[in-house]
Amino acid sequence: MTDATVSGNDARPVDGDAVAATLGAALRRLRKAQGLTLQQLASRCGLSQPFLSQLENGKAMPSLMALHYVAQALETTAHSLLQPRERLDISLVRHGEGETYQLVEGASVRFLTRGGSHLMEPNEVEFDPGTGTVNAGHEGEEVIYVLEGCLRVELEGSPPVVLAQGDVYTYPATIPHTITAASQVGCRFLVVSSPPSF
Repeated sequence: MTDATVSGNDARPVDGDAVAATLGAALRRLRKAQGLTLQQLASRCGLSQPFLSQLENGKAMPSLMALHYVAQALETTAHSLLQPRERLDISLVRHGEGETYQLVEGASVRFLTRGGSHLMEPNEVEFDPGTGTVNAGHEGEEVIYVLEGCLRVELEGSPPVVLAQGDVYTYPATIPHTITAASQVGCRFLVVSSPPSF
């Protein structure tokens, strides 16, 4: 493990082993601060205890979604775990900058803030055609703004909504939701979460 899945014009070459070690130490520190065993954390996030042990020991790098589940179980965000920089309230990310991570096959997210203790979290997401994500729900609310293509959003208990370029959709993030690219060319959109959830 030498390369981390990260890109961006402002990014220096990433040492995957160093990222894994730093991430593992942060996870262990948070888990112990909350008085959790590895087994208890595994039950909370739905990942296996051996895998979590590998993460804490810097022997593995999780997918961004797996890290998201662990972060939620530890009452933090994947964003803060991946960017443990000095906390700032002001952030500037210029065009072409910002770290980009793969969510799942065919889906990527670009962080539009740098560290900091922000009250909201804007991210730019790109889906290949047919790609999507399922979210069990989390605290707060989300706003989606479609930049390119079409997007299908389905909130549990409500009929699906198809959004086109320029459409904006706001909903309680506590409702489980499925988001899928609904056009043959894929989709690019902004999602703003408050409070930060990723």
